[in-house]
Amino acid sequence: MVMDLRMGDVLRLRRKHPCGGFDWDVVRVGADIGLRCRQCGHRVLLDRPTLRKRLHTVLDRGAPLDPAIERALFDDATAPIEQPE
Repeated sequence: MVMDLRMGDVLRLRRKHPCGGFDWDVVRVGADIGLRCRQCGHRVLLDRPTLRKRLHTVLDRGAPLDPAIERALFDDATAPIEQPE
């Protein structure tokens, strides 16, 4: 199952960063997830399986997508693909 992450989410990871911070902002969503430390501003890229293992909890959710875009992304993913005639 794909992790439901949005730009602006605030994540808490299991281990602390060397600066002492546990909390990270999601700054990029794609095949890799871009994170920025909330304490020192350091940026990292983690692939989704690694982030899934390191994630402790989602503290705050970012702004939702436009409802029409969410419907297109999530409802059409389970619908059968129509073939042009």
